[in-house]
Amino acid sequence: MRRGLSYKWVVLINTTVGVVMSSLDGSILTISLPNITRSINASVVEVMWVVMGYSLITTSLILPIARLADMKGRVRLYNLGFAIFTLASALCGFAQTGAQLVVFRLVQGVGSALLISNSTALIIDAVPDRERGAALGFNMMAGTTAFVTGTVVGGVITQFLSWRYIFFLNLPLGAFATTWAYLRLHEIVEPERKARFDLGGMLTFPLAIASLLGGFTMLVMGNWELPLTKLLFLASGGLLLAFYLIERHVAEPMMDLDLFRIRVFWAGNTSLFMSMLARGANQFVLTWYFQALLQDPPLVAGLKLIPLSVAVAVVSPIAGRLGDRFGSRWVSTFGLCGSLVAQLWMARLTTDMPYAYMFVAMLVLGAGHGFFQTPNTVAVMSAVPANRRGVAAGSRNLLFNTGQTMAVGVAMVILATTMSYKALVAMFAGQDTGGAIVTSAFVDGLHHVYFVAAVLTGGAVVLSALRGSEPARRVTIELTAEEQLEEVPATEAALA
Repeated sequence: MRRGLSYKWVVLINTTVGVVMSSLDGSILTISLPNITRSINASVVEVMWVVMGYSLITTSLILPIARLADMKGRVRLYNLGFAIFTLASALCGFAQTGAQLVVFRLVQGVGSALLISNSTALIIDAVPDRERGAALGFNMMAGTTAFVTGTVVGGVITQFLSWRYIFFLNLPLGAFATTWAYLRLHEIVEPERKARFDLGGMLTFPLAIASLLGGFTMLVMGNWELPLTKLLFLASGGLLLAFYLIERHVAEPMMDLDLFRIRVFWAGNTSLFMSMLARGANQFVLTWYFQALLQDPPLVAGLKLIPLSVAVAVVSPIAGRLGDRFGSRWVSTFGLCGSLVAQLWMARLTTDMPYAYMFVAMLVLGAGHGFFQTPNTVAVMSAVPANRRGVAAGSRNLLFNTGQTMAVGVAMVILATTMSYKALVAMFAGQDTGGAIVTSAFVDGLHHVYFVAAVLTGGAVVLSALRGSEPARRVTIELTAEEQLEEVPATEAALA
């Protein structure tokens, strides 16, 4: 029993280090993007892909790696994830060009996916049933805390040291955790050696999203009429169709499309996707608003962004209890309505707006998402049979992360309708941009970004209100904690 107790804590501490690193690395980086742009002369496109590429790789690989871990064993892949993430962090810290940083961030995304896909399963394997909820809750709380504090930590590091130390911060933690995991972790559950792997689904979905993001990139650069732009969008549509056909006929699909016949499941997940597409670029665009337009130093900008994250962390557990008492449909819909009001508020943003008004708007926006996310998760997971919840959670996380991954691309395309690519490059690089004219164009672009976000959120409100009530259920704490844990590094960590 002593050995079992010891191993339980080894797994919990080690996986918590992984979650903290992955969560911190998302929010801590966004606040440093203006300094990174100027330091290594990165282009607008490279800055976009520093964010989108990491999120795309992590999102695309979570489900395939989880399946591969069931077949080959979790510990080996988890250890490999720590090693890759640590090595890629060092490479990111030493990057000399924007292209290098993008490539190294893609590698870091592979490591992040290996960690995220296996950490929850390792805890469930090692911790007794009666203690799993507490263990997963602690793990999730650590990830959420790391994400919430990431903007401030990133601001401090960037302002007083260098953005490179954001990545170097991972090195001592990563080296310790990699060595400790290699020496102490071992397999508990026998792998499913005969399980099938959905290779077609694994390839077509990420390629479809990558083609779509590539098309967005061409639009941002002003290449609206080029054949390549049209080809990328056509390729994305064709690959999504191929993904649908593969998932309909493969024996063990990556995404079980039959689940979308359940009204609560498809409506809840669609509203989630639209919500994340609407709010996923908040930190990205507001970072440039504070630092490029208002000339705030990184630390001040990081402090100003805190309400977005803190509100989600504080409200989420409260929303879960309210959903249990009054029904998740109306609590979720109330949260989306709050987000809609905040986005319409932000659509009136000006450079001379008092921060107190923005502070309230960001609090309402974050709280609205908190009220929506937890009850919606419970409703979606309660609507499917118990033996399909693993696949359902995977499908839900895939849509959550995909919406957030696409959000930056959509926001940049909207900004490109009010600003030329040359003006965007100059503003991102901190060059003389023509003063009031470029400032006015960027603010107009932000208005459009938040108006489109409000339209998307309005659609999510309708779906949430009309999805019906979930069947009578009693969802365990450990299930909810597990699902939320999987979201922390790859969603809120990429961009809040």
